Amino acid sequence: MNSYITEKYAGMLTEEDVKNLFDSLAKQLGENRSEAARRCGLTGKATYDWENAAYVKLGTKKKVLEASLKENFLTTVEYLLGRSSSRSLDLLRTILSTLYANALETASPNEFKDILAKFEAIRINHRGTIRDGINDEATDMSSMLRNKASDLGIPLTAKSIDDFSAEEMINAVKLIGHLYVENPVQAETFALKDLDLPLDAWKPVIETFKNLCFAREAQTTTVVDIHENSALHANQLLWSFSATKNFDSILSQQNAGLRTIIGKSAEEKKSYEITTTN
Repeated sequence: MNSYITEKYAGMLTEEDVKNLFDSLAKQLGENRSEAARRCGLTGKATYDWENAAYVKLGTKKKVLEASLKENFLTTVEYLLGRSSSRSLDLLRTILSTLYANALETASPNEFKDILAKFEAIRINHRGTIRDGINDEATDMSSMLRNKASDLGIPLTAKSIDDFSAEEMINAVKLIGHLYVENPVQAETFALKDLDLPLDAWKPVIETFKNLCFAREAQTTTVVDIHENSALHANQLLWSFSATKNFDSILSQQNAGLRTIIGKSAEEKKSYEITTTN
């Protein structure tokens, strides 16, 4: 494995990479540069010349990389991965920026169309790497190019759902939701034209807000109906009692009956007390 990695990636190392790997190796060996040089099969003088060296031979790169892999395989591979990712971002930024500048400078619709197609192809093919490092830059450039395409009357290809990050989709849903409450039609237009959401993305979103609003309206209507029906029922009961011809007499009879019961209870209680006292 070490030999495979050494042969495949040693040529990609810069002078700075060689120095960093060697310094890391010396640190792991107790800050012993002489021992690190011996592990690499190099003279001590050669390692000190790297500070001002403009070029490091491929053979030297291989020796340092292989020694570093033997001493700490995972740390060395992780370093290579980080440097590879950084270089990939730099290359992507350079390619996209160059295409962007060329597209803005050209006055030819046909030439612009070709450049835009190349720009979008690279952006889509490397969307994962772009999102991890230069997403904002790439998004701004893409937006400006799409605006110019619109000005030139060049039809744009529909965006895919994969062109949007999770954060972008969340923000888009929030914006659509705020608009939908006020104006559903405007929300649909905004989602389609301003946000450039593809049909397979904005239709379910709009449908969801439509169902939510319908459910809320239905719930509100039900609550209002309950209150109205309760008030109506109470009014009907009052009307029924008021409409009874003998309503007042019924109340009088009930009061008289209550007075009789209370009176009898009082007399029985008094008689009981007298009997008990005697």
